[in-house]
Amino acid sequence: MSRTLALSAAAGALLAGAAHAQTGTVAAPQAAAGDDSTQDIVVTAQRRSERLVDVPISIASVSEQQLANSGTTSIFNLTQNAPGLRLDTTGPYVSPTIRGVGTTLSGPGLNSNVAIYMDGFYIPNQLGSDFQLISISNVQVLKGPQGTLFGRNSTGGAILVTTKDPTFDTHATVKASYGSFNRLNGSFYASTGLSDKIAVNLTGFYEQGDGYVRNVNTGHKDAAFDKWSVRGKLLFQPSDTVKFVAAYGHSEADDPTSYVTSSYQGLSAGNKIPGVTVADGRRVTSNGIQAAHDFNGDTASLTGEFDMGGVALKSYTQYRDEKTHELADYDGTAVNIFTPEWRVRDRTFNQEFNLSSTGNRKLSWVAGLYYYHNKNQYNDFQLLIDGLPAPLVIFDSNITNKAWAAFGDVTWNFADRFYLTGGLRYGTDKVNGSYDNFVGAGSDGAKVTFHSLSPRASLRYEIDRSTNVYASYNRGYKAGFLPISAFAVAPKIKPEKIDAFEVGFKTAKGPFHFETSAFYYNYKDLQVAAYIGVTSIFRNAATSRIWGLDSSLTAKLTDNFDVSVSGTYIHAKYRDFQGAVAYAQDNDPTSPTFSLFNTFATDASGNIMPRSPKFMANLNLHYGIDLGGGKLDLNANGYYTTRFYYDAPHQFSQGAYGLVNLRATYTTPDERWAFSVYGTNVTDTKYRSQVLPGTYAIQQTYGEPAAIGASVTFNY
Repeated sequence: MSRTLALSAAAGALLAGAAHAQTGTVAAPQAAAGDDSTQDIVVTAQRRSERLVDVPISIASVSEQQLANSGTTSIFNLTQNAPGLRLDTTGPYVSPTIRGVGTTLSGPGLNSNVAIYMDGFYIPNQLGSDFQLISISNVQVLKGPQGTLFGRNSTGGAILVTTKDPTFDTHATVKASYGSFNRLNGSFYASTGLSDKIAVNLTGFYEQGDGYVRNVNTGHKDAAFDKWSVRGKLLFQPSDTVKFVAAYGHSEADDPTSYVTSSYQGLSAGNKIPGVTVADGRRVTSNGIQAAHDFNGDTASLTGEFDMGGVALKSYTQYRDEKTHELADYDGTAVNIFTPEWRVRDRTFNQEFNLSSTGNRKLSWVAGLYYYHNKNQYNDFQLLIDGLPAPLVIFDSNITNKAWAAFGDVTWNFADRFYLTGGLRYGTDKVNGSYDNFVGAGSDGAKVTFHSLSPRASLRYEIDRSTNVYASYNRGYKAGFLPISAFAVAPKIKPEKIDAFEVGFKTAKGPFHFETSAFYYNYKDLQVAAYIGVTSIFRNAATSRIWGLDSSLTAKLTDNFDVSVSGTYIHAKYRDFQGAVAYAQDNDPTSPTFSLFNTFATDASGNIMPRSPKFMANLNLHYGIDLGGGKLDLNANGYYTTRFYYDAPHQFSQGAYGLVNLRATYTTPDERWAFSVYGTNVTDTKYRSQVLPGTYAIQQTYGEPAAIGASVTFNY
């Protein structure tokens, strides 16, 4: 299977010259089949509506139908459809990586360097980024830095998720499924018009399951979970030129899965305690406590759109309030050696105004103002330690981040078929942080200010109406921060910066879609971290060079048969990384502490960057058959990755592996009912989904084993 996927991706690239095709994000209905049918797919990757084939950005995209065909229900499943993207976790903290650019940082006031947006709103909280893809109209994965148009924390790229707006037509969808590990899932979506100017929709989701990990100490399954969410939108359209969408969402989750760990190759402090069991497998844990990740979040937003005749104004206003309770076992044994518990509250306010040109012009443009206010609190971070009468309180912290930015982007059709784009963003980040720790030390308040300038430029040549080539330059910027969880406010951690150069080719010819690009990144001041006991080490410690190639090809070979294949090659290495933190095992049985691993500095220069496999590939097959007046849809999805590392010194890795998912759906003649059966990881591939190095254990979790299930859908 691995060889088949690799060869398929390579074949996709070779077919480029003959097929001249392109992949696109469907943000509007596609035209009827014909030679020009693929040319009018519209995207908003440049903050204005444009044909995908005209946008000089590499975009991996998934439409609503593609999500349904592949069974993609969570943001973590996007790797099935987006080449070059990895979605990993550090505990429950979501850590995306695009083309080798990602982060392993997690903690007070820290963010990912791949920005995630939902309906135009930035989601900064890594603990709040694990959401379900329900009532989604499309997803766009913008590859490469997007600092000019999408601002701070987008050195790797951006993931844009768009949910459905209310419609005036009445319709509803209800879905229920049941699968392996007692996984029960139910969801619904309904939309209707209340008048000729007002419409509403409502989305709901619930899921529970037992998980697949058993505790060897108790015999119980420790990864049981349940989660639910509800989201509603109100559309008010008083005229053809004015539109408002108000939205509110609430979500809750009790999902300890990412904390139910085993020990990487059995490496745990428990090995120094006679009679203690250390689990190191996929389906077992030896943790001494029932882990917890309890999430409770509320989101309210208002989007306004105004057509002022040749100029469009958009306003985005959102408030997020998210609370979590975390409890983990970081030694992986029945003994409470290092068992932390803490609570997090994250509140965010966003306001953005965008003004853009509309229609076909020689000069098209967009300008914007942005304000961001985030308050992050870590409360009562404490340790449960056997032998102590009460938990040991370690620290509390408060961090406030305020950011302002102004940006502009202009595209000039300066000659026949030539288009020049230039953009610039200027931003200011002000960080205020304080903490108290267990030895009575702390900071009453420290302040630091960062300034950023993020330019972009591109030149595009239109070979014909459906084919373009381009060359571009972009700068990405990840905000600096105060090292609060290192029990310090100095030295400040400077922003990351990345300069990206890319050349690309896009075309759309009849049933074929193709795009390919080659890229080169100069990456400096990388923010790196290591976790030692109860403290962290943060530094701007590295520079790197990243280059590679990605291609994707989609073909509708017949009226019934669709194929898409994509592949990404990445050469991501540290150019200079002195003093990378590595872990050395303490084998002295007379050691007075349980610290199995001591840290030491090593030179990681020349090493492959974490979570950066040299090659990744995706293969999606869809075949539709008319059957009994209805339709039978057969779908197969494959994903392949070569070996990658979880750390800079290359102590912990995951070998090459491939995943295969299958789904069959029968839709009745009246299209009211749909019945599906599916299998995920049908080859039962064993692979690690995260590795968490620490002082008392090197922890790991595995991806879900082979699973099967069935679902039923009702449409009204």
